[in-house]
Parts: sequence; structure tokens; C-alpha cells
Amino acid sequence: NPITDLTKEDFILYDNGQLQTITDFEKYLLKRPEAKIEEKLEETPLPLPQETASRLNRKFFLLLDIERNDGLGMIKSKKAALHFIKTQALPTDELAYLTYSPRNGLVVREFLTTDHEKVKAAIEKTKELPGGIDGGEGVVEERELLKRQILLYFEELRKFAKSLRYIPGYKNIILFSAGINRGLVFGSDDPFSENVDPSIRFELEGLSKELSSSSCPVYTVNTEGMRALSKPPGKRGDHSLMRISELSGGKYFTDVARYEQFSEEIQDATGNYYVLGYYINEQWDGKYHEIEVKVKQKGYEVHAQGGYYNPEPFKKFTKFEKKLHLLDLALSEKPHSQESIKFPLLALPCSEDKDSNIVLISKIPLEIIEKVGEEENEIVALVFDDENIIVDSNEKKIDFSEMPRKNIYPYAIFSLPPGEYKCRMVIRNLLTGKGAVGSDSAAIPEPVKSGIRLYPPVLLVPGEKLFYQTISKKKNPEEREGGVSLFDLYPFLDGDYIPQFEGIEKETSKVLVGLRYSTVGIQEPDISLTASLIDPESGEKIQLSLIILSSESKDATDILLLELQLPELKTGEYALEIIAEEARTRSKSEVARRFRVR
Repeated sequence: NPITDLTKEDFILYDNGQLQTITDFEKYLLKRPEAKIEEKLEETPLPLPQETASRLNRKFFLLLDIERNDGLGMIKSKKAALHFIKTQALPTDELAYLTYSPRNGLVVREFLTTDHEKVKAAIEKTKELPGGIDGGEGVVEERELLKRQILLYFEELRKFAKSLRYIPGYKNIILFSAGINRGLVFGSDDPFSENVDPSIRFELEGLSKELSSSSCPVYTVNTEGMRALSKPPGKRGDHSLMRISELSGGKYFTDVARYEQFSEEIQDATGNYYVLGYYINEQWDGKYHEIEVKVKQKGYEVHAQGGYYNPEPFKKFTKFEKKLHLLDLALSEKPHSQESIKFPLLALPCSEDKDSNIVLISKIPLEIIEKVGEEENEIVALVFDDENIIVDSNEKKIDFSEMPRKNIYPYAIFSLPPGEYKCRMVIRNLLTGKGAVGSDSAAIPEPVKSGIRLYPPVLLVPGEKLFYQTISKKKNPEEREGGVSLFDLYPFLDGDYIPQFEGIEKETSKVLVGLRYSTVGIQEPDISLTASLIDPESGEKIQLSLIILSSESKDATDILLLELQLPELKTGEYALEIIAEEARTRSKSEVARRFRVR
């Protein structure tokens, strides 16, 4: 039972054997509702912890092992994870959701966030096929393949554990898995058999100790549950799950179907705790500090973090740590590594073809470049699908100190299949890790068999030619020759017009628009265009006068430069709606672009 009435004076704390003066003290006490959670959830919401500060929220990493699972286990795992979030997670708790699968490896689908709805949505969207739970027998070649898969799994989890070292406090991992067959861990039902390849067992224990030293207790949940009892002990995965929990300081739960019970047990284990603070001489050497905590009174059992790691400079991060850092910057509203710095990004679907059908273009102001640091940077363009899996990325190393001191406009062109996408452009200093991010979303529709397809418009203003930077997989100009460039897609950007990212002034009387559209299966199409301005608050729609200033055709796509006359505007959000209609076939397409009037 937790002891809840201790004070700062009751504790003794050692750091590497040296007695420390405790300067800060926080008490987190969770009062459980008297009514059953499922019966009267609305009437008895979980309260906030008492005497809390925002410096050390609880952290939970929900990890779904898709490779060691089956269809029923997946369904029950997702149900259990959602139940835990809905009934046990406090508003201040930071949640993350990860999956491991043969196809994609370890994927961070949502990093630590207090937006629990985002995490629940990510769980509900997960639809990868499970790997199954019956492996472990068969010919030698099959066992060797399984062994390689398991060792790769351990390696990925070990890298992940190391990357969590520098996040303060406990990082509670809830692992949903059917585990690894005992026969693969020990070679037989006899753990002392002489004909045993011990590598899997050694790696399992090494991983568990790595998790423990990174303050990551693992609460393992057996997704096969009671179904495993019909198997011989050597074909069950429970032992590996027990071992991970035991060595990492967590707990093993036998059946995912008992999610109500184990959710409450995890809550009890993590919901009541003390936070002790003391001053340290911070050193950037990555060394481990062993912590020992005692209580002056006799008869108490203390469960405390075993230690912590000094931070390391970003340039010494491992490849996996840098990837996790990048995902944190790209996807988190409040990145753990730094304050959020943002710049504008436009994601523009632009073609019916499956190649070069979307362009990302951003504006990185000089003041953001100065904040991030001008030397040894990288710009990374990322595209995530609706499950937050990276489907494509381009990157470029860049030294801003060698460039003109002005805003830069990076762009990247991708070839994507139909779907919904999150698009990101990240600038990151390779020495310090400091970065900034631009965000937008886009939808690539299914190709039309016959008709018109309008693509999102670009608002333009007259101005000097900009300093564009292409972010491409092709590293040198010779490789990029013959490829599609930004100016092939939007030729007016190579002249006297620049994209408008920040919206327009309310005194603006006319606006320029770049527009692309395709016609499919229509001979000699006769296209008419109309444009309207919509006030999202009132829904009022105002038709605008439209002039085509220039037109250019490439294959089956037309590229237009339009001038639109605007009425008197007030500050706020507006939507520009453009409709194209073909006179003979009556085919129609419409597109909208939201913008702000300042």
C-alpha cells in the first residue's frame, strides 16, 4: 500500500554514493472515485493529482507488438489501450503510441502529448496485419529466420530505450504482445538444456536491463491470454513477458481480456508518488548516475528510479535518437526537446499523374534561421500517412552562413498514391538539434476517368525573384536534370510573383492566384471558371470578378495566372472557392483555399 503522508525531511538521497540536499519536494496522490469507473464515469471523473507541478507529468508509452499478435489479440489490445486512456489517464498525463511490425519496424505513431484524443485516434486507425502467434517450430531454417526477427525486435527496442534516457522521470511502457515462445528463448522446456543457443535469452535480459537503467518499467500484457493455456509450456510466450517486466521493474498481466483489472493496477502502481529534487552540476558527457533513496523510518520499502544519464550533445546522438528527435519536432505540438518554432508550409497536389503529383513549398524567415543557428543545418521534407507512418522523405544539408542573409523558400516534390497525408518541412541544426517546423495537410484523390480536376490554388503577390532551395533525393544538379522542378509546375514563380503564406491585408483590392487543372477524356474542352469568397463565420458567399492574365498548357494540364477583384474585407478567416465547368459534358470540379485577412 502506498504511504502518502511523508515529507521532504523523511527522505535520504544519494547520487553516486554522495549524500545530497533535497531542495524540491512534490507529492502526487491519486484519489480514486468511490463509484465503479464504468458505471458512473461522468459523475466521478478522475481528479488531478494533489499538489502537482507541471514539471514532471506521468508518461505512458503504449506499445502494440503487431508481429507477435493475431487478429483477436489486436482487437483486444486496442480495446484495452483505449479503455486505459479513457478511464485512467489524467489530463496532465503525457501519452505516446508506438507499434512494431515486420513491415515497418518500430513506428512512433504519436509521441508524448497531453492531447489524448490524438492518441486514441491513432490507436483506432491501426490496421496492419498481425504476424501471428504460432511460430517457433519447424525446420532449422524457419527457426533461424524467427531468431533473426526476434533479435531485430530487441535491437529496435533497445535503441528506443536508450533514446528515452534523457527524458526525466519514469517512462512507463505498456506492452501488448503474445510474447516469444519459450522454446525459442530456451531451446526446449528445460532452461538448463545443453543444446541451447543462449543469444535470444541474453538479448532479452540485456534489453530488460537497458529499459530499467533508462527508468522505463514495462507493464507487459499477454494478448493471447487464456488461449495460451491450451498449448504446451514450450510454445507459450508468457515467460519472455514475465522476464521483461521483472527485470525492468514493471509487472506482468496474464490476459488482455482483463483490461479493467490491469488498468486499475497500473494506475495504482503509477498514480501515487513523490518527486525529490536536488541541484546537480550538469555535464554533457552522457554518463550514468546511480541514485539511492531511503526513508529514515524503519519498515518502509522504497521503489525509486535507479538513476539517470547526463545529457549528451546532439551531434553525439545515435541515428535512432536523431530520428526520434526529428519525429518529436515534426509531429508534436509541444516538442520535448525544445520550444515550438514554426514557419508556414503549403502542400499543393498538382497533377493527375502518379509521378510528381504534390509539391511542398515553405518560407523560412531569416529570424528563424538565426534562432536555429546558421551553420551546419539540414532541411527535411516529410510525408506521413493517416497512421503517422513516414511514406516518403527528402533531405538536404545546408550551411546558411554561406548564403545571402534573406528568407529562403525550400520546396520538395513527391510522388504519392491516393490518400490523406500530413506534410512537414523541418529545419534542424546538426550541432545543437535546435529546429523549427512547417506543417500542412493534403489529400491525393483517386484519378478521374473522365472530367476535370482542379488543384489547390496559390495566392500570389508581386515581388522580386525568391531564393528557392530544392530538397531532393538527388544530391547534385546533374542527377536532377530532366526531373520536374517547381517552375515546371508553377512557371510564374520563376518571374515576378511570389507565394503568399501569411494572408493578405484588409485594404487589398485584388489578388493574384496561380491555378492548375487537368482535363481527362474530353476532346477540345470548353472550360469556364468562377471564383467566390466565403466568410466561414456567416457562410456568406460573394462572387468575384475574374481575369485570366496568362495561360500555359503542358500535356493535359493547364496552368493559369488569375486576377481576382476583391470587395471590402474585414479581418478574419476566409475561403477562396474556385469552380471549373466544362460546357459540353457539364463536368465540374471545385477547390478551396483558406486564408487570413490581416
